[in-house]
Amino acid sequence: MATPERAGRGNATATAIATNRWGPYSGAGDFAGNMAIILASLLAALALALALHAGVRCLLRRRRQRRGLDDGDEDPEKPPVAEEPAPPPPPLLVYSASGTRLAGAGAHECAICLAEFADGDAVRAMPACAHGFHARCIERWLAVPAAASCPTCRAPAAAPPPPQP
Repeated sequence: MATPERAGRGNATATAIATNRWGPYSGAGDFAGNMAIILASLLAALALALALHAGVRCLLRRRRQRRGLDDGDEDPEKPPVAEEPAPPPPPLLVYSASGTRLAGAGAHECAICLAEFADGDAVRAMPACAHGFHARCIERWLAVPAAASCPTCRAPAAAPPPPQP
């Protein structure tokens, strides 16, 4: 049979554990309540972030429409702006290490794709500066109207006008 000392000691230990708020699992009973508060806070933060994002997009769209930069709203009174046609590509050459003269220190490689020229490659030399590039590389480069210049020195892609006497 258990002695009263042992029974008393066991109850004291149980009481000490229940009142110990510094133990590693002291708040385990409030886990569900704490988790609900954390999830509600995260959900509210997500909703606030989405609302802020939508508000900023709306403001930027209005600002763009006021400036007349929105693609969907074209002013019927303004005449359409015609895009300039791309300049004709430079003349096509067949590369030869001994016979083809190209300008620049790196005349043996294409400045667009950074690959070396091989004998028999189709090369185009820019008329204004004589920099050479693979034919397909410079054709792709010149297809973009904003980049209608030499990739190396930014000289215009069109041939320079002949000097007038």
